[in-house]
Amino acid sequence: MESPSTEAPLDRSTLPTWRSSAVAAGLGVLVFAFLIWQVVVRGPFIAWDWQFHYYVDAHHPVGWEKVFLDIVASVTGERMFTIPMVGGTALYVAWKQGGPGSLWKISTRRPVLAVLAGLATIASIGYGTKFGLGRTGPHHNMDVLHAGGQAFPSGHAANTFFTGFFILCLLFAHGGLRPNVVTLRKLIPVVGVVVAVAGALMSWLDYHWLSDIPGGWLLGFIACMVALSVLRAPRREREREPAG
Repeated sequence: MESPSTEAPLDRSTLPTWRSSAVAAGLGVLVFAFLIWQVVVRGPFIAWDWQFHYYVDAHHPVGWEKVFLDIVASVTGERMFTIPMVGGTALYVAWKQGGPGSLWKISTRRPVLAVLAGLATIASIGYGTKFGLGRTGPHHNMDVLHAGGQAFPSGHAANTFFTGFFILCLLFAHGGLRPNVVTLRKLIPVVGVVVAVAGALMSWLDYHWLSDIPGGWLLGFIACMVALSVLRAPRREREREPAG
């Protein structure tokens, strides 16, 4: 196996495996459980929520500026945009790696299954937490649990994190279409900026408490690790090798 960036043989013993991704997902779940506990007991994790909400209220964007920021927030975090982005990339990678086939055959290949696993993780953990806590959003001017709200965690932040970083994994990480560590490292900060801006907008526009955003990012990270575990799981004999 050759490295695309250096053309030097890669040591398979140093390559990341599905186990490392699964362990990272498990650790992420533990941290996520801690954040839920912080929201329930009103711990330090949510200490800045009201202060930031007051500041946002006094500096809330209006007019064309708010319309523009709403569009940016929607494109980067709404499922109607993020699912086609990551799903379309997965279908393309599945087609390039496995060769031509029916839509059903391509849709059952590893990259697509990995994306489905990540989306299922966001949906199950995210909505389970949202409905379980029922936290009201800041636009209600009250922070109450079990009141029918869906503030924590931010689904937009989770969608943006998962979509941006897993597209990178599908294209340039080990197990992806064109594994290239150099390219991957160069693009991670770019995606990180997009994720940070998209998350900040959800709080700046007063749709989410400040603490909802890192909660969403962590959920997106967990989904990425679950998806990577599926992508890198040992291949069955009937699965074709990536097309050269």
